[in-house]
Amino acid sequence: MHHFKKFIFCFLLIPVAFNAQESSYTKDISDYLDGNGTMLQYEYAYGELLKMLSNNFPQNENNAQGWEYLRANKEKALGEMKSLIIPIYKSNFTHNEIKEMSAFYSSEAGLQLISDRSKMTEAHKEVLNTFYNSATGQKIMSKQEVLTMEISKVSESWSRDLYETSISLLNNG
Repeated sequence: MHHFKKFIFCFLLIPVAFNAQESSYTKDISDYLDGNGTMLQYEYAYGELLKMLSNNFPQNENNAQGWEYLRANKEKALGEMKSLIIPIYKSNFTHNEIKEMSAFYSSEAGLQLISDRSKMTEAHKEVLNTFYNSATGQKIMSKQEVLTMEISKVSESWSRDLYETSISLLNNG
């Protein structure tokens, strides 16, 4: 009976350990998307959409609630976009590869690449080349077409839904 309890105890812990590992993997991808500038692009796109809509639908009494919703919904919308991208990275990169990618983008060279590529020093370029010549860097290069296609698909869907929701909120206001 004692062995049976040990077996049940170990069996019950396996899913907990797996879920902890899985949520760590998801969090690491999420952090990577924040760190490599991906989410900044979507934040910029959201802001540009609101600018464009403000030209076509200036805020007034009738659409004030719609505008309030769109401004308050930004973080939620960005979170939804991130949740669409995470599975794409999970299906294309291992957890360790994501960690290596994050390490590069949090390095001085990676940060400079994101902020202003034209100001990269020779030392930065050397770090960048070393990274892209690594196994992970090579995998990124080989997956570029697939990533672009898959991310474009979810981006288009997200953008279309966001635009349609925005128009609906501001038109009916």
